[in-house]
Amino acid sequence: MLVIAMETRSGPGGQVRWAGRRHDDDRPDASSGVSSAELFEAVFHALHDGEQVALGFDCPLTMPVSREQDPGSAPVGSDADALVTLAEPASSRPGLAELGYLLSELGTWRPWTTVSTSLARWKANTSILVWQAVPATGASTVPASAAADSFFRQLPAATSHANEAAAAAEPAAGTEPAAGTEPATWTQPGAGTVVNLAAAAARRAGLFVDPAELAQPTVSIIVAAG
Repeated sequence: MLVIAMETRSGPGGQVRWAGRRHDDDRPDASSGVSSAELFEAVFHALHDGEQVALGFDCPLTMPVSREQDPGSAPVGSDADALVTLAEPASSRPGLAELGYLLSELGTWRPWTTVSTSLARWKANTSILVWQAVPATGASTVPASAAADSFFRQLPAATSHANEAAAAAEPAAGTEPAAGTEPATWTQPGAGTVVNLAAAAARRAGLFVDPAELAQPTVSIIVAAG
């Protein structure tokens, strides 16, 4: 399993730093780079070797949809193509642009790749998990070098939480946790219909993603700096 996180704030020359490691490697940035091409190489080779990949982004991956944006009489969440269209304007944002490039390249070179933004579905043999890296209480940023540690540390509890939510057929309850009581996963307060920007990017790239995920929030994991 390869876990990578991306810092979407731009570096010199517009570079976007990413870092990660495998479950059996203790180095915090055993795999790292500053370009989308390098990220693609790392992900491609991990998938080629039969590994699962978890990609974290420190930018919002879920966008609320207003009634005014509903393109038809049916609920937006029932129309996958409509949700993908609504997500299109956000595709050029930092982080989402890099995700779009990566998934488009995989759509060319590994079109059988599957993508999920749900821990429960990913654990059931999905190739790539896209997750949102949330700063710990009191922090304003997510250091990419710390994200893999937080992911591996919180994965068992987060998986259990996701499975319970899936079994109940209900979205995970969510408000931001109080300091010192953070659960492994974090979800934004409900805001009606949402569009999953990561799932939409996968669908645009021609990769398989469960259509139901387009109207569900991405899984979020809190990243502690230390």
